[in-house]
Amino acid sequence: MLGNISQLLEMKKKAEELKSKLEAIQITETHNGITVDTNGNRKVLSIHIDAERLNDKTQLEDHLVQAINKALESAEKANMAEVGAMAGGMPGLMGLFGK
Repeated sequence: MLGNISQLLEMKKKAEELKSKLEAIQITETHNGITVDTNGNRKVLSIHIDAERLNDKTQLEDHLVQAINKALESAEKANMAEVGAMAGGMPGLMGLFGK
């Protein structure tokens, strides 16, 4: 019983370390004049749009969706790489992140 508790506490500590590490990772993707910054936890931090993209609302919306999806995909890859590296011997850790 105590072994399970200490193992759970260790997993919790590792999960908190991983979350902090992922918050510090910044990913920047640019697509069609739109730059999206995300972190390793797949949160959008900022969006920058070139002024010339503001003329066509429909096209801007389409490019914005594409840029955000591209940034989130890159963030997901970074996230999974960090989770995999940290989980190294702790298979239960992956479950804490819904993976």
